[in-house]
Amino acid sequence: MQAEAQVAALPGPFPVARFRLRFAAGAPYVVRGYRGSAWRGVFGTALKSLVCITRERDCGACLVRRSCVYPYIFETEAGPEDQAPRSVDRAPHPYVICAEPVWRPREVRGETVEITLLGHAVDHWAYVLHALRQGAERGLGVERVPLRLSLAEQETADRRTWRRALSGDGVLTAAPASTPAVPPMPERVRVRLVTPLRVRRENDLIEPERLGFDEFVAALLRRLALLSRFHTEQAWRLDHAGLTALAREAEVVERQLAWQDWARYSTRQQKRIPMGGVVGWYGIGTRGLEPLWPLLWLGQWTHAGKGAVMGLGRYEVEEA
Repeated sequence: MQAEAQVAALPGPFPVARFRLRFAAGAPYVVRGYRGSAWRGVFGTALKSLVCITRERDCGACLVRRSCVYPYIFETEAGPEDQAPRSVDRAPHPYVICAEPVWRPREVRGETVEITLLGHAVDHWAYVLHALRQGAERGLGVERVPLRLSLAEQETADRRTWRRALSGDGVLTAAPASTPAVPPMPERVRVRLVTPLRVRRENDLIEPERLGFDEFVAALLRRLALLSRFHTEQAWRLDHAGLTALAREAEVVERQLAWQDWARYSTRQQKRIPMGGVVGWYGIGTRGLEPLWPLLWLGQWTHAGKGAVMGLGRYEVEEA
């Protein structure tokens, strides 16, 4: 391990609360692929039904939208008072839903889904978990199989274990959220892209053979900067150019990347939308990456790239 004193700290607090929910069905049913989009859709519908007091179809015309949980979490806007960059028309949503990263059709008797709340969204955990429970009971996807919440867990502050978040009598509970502690930086790490990473360059998706470690880092920095701007107490001022240059100069000792196809069905557009991306791993020598290390570590909770809200761009950092 390299000395912990050499590693920069995060620019500011970034509360995170990750929950893992396990649902059971009364009978086996077939799941046809990755379910991140289906869980996101069920969550949004249930959350609006749970918290909306005006029953307006369009939140944009609602007089209480600035104080309502639903538009803040699910239809997050970049208002002019937020002084958003010109390239941003919507703020990033302060949550990530991640279904089981399995792409093949399979028969199951239930599903497990994780939801991570970021920044100020951690204060609304009760609405979020209850909405997921209600939505699952109504069924999701074309199967519409009712699912019952059988276990709820919350990641502990040390990020190594899970605590029960559902009592025996069905009451949901949560421990205080916290900023993930950054461990000492190893001399070499493997960055595993678990779900498809979608990164664009000049409006084109970057393919595996062209996706350098610096492109991945640039996408991560952009997401962290926007999340901090809209969902924490203080916007982070990141040296995007300098940190990306560090990533470009990093020692890439191993690189195994491939394309993973996936498509989600859009009810609004009435068609399937391609959502494929890059999976695989980078093996990285970390010498000189001390300023980048805390951000790389934190990104395991925020994900990176397009479609992060439905679980895409999930990655894990492990000592190689």
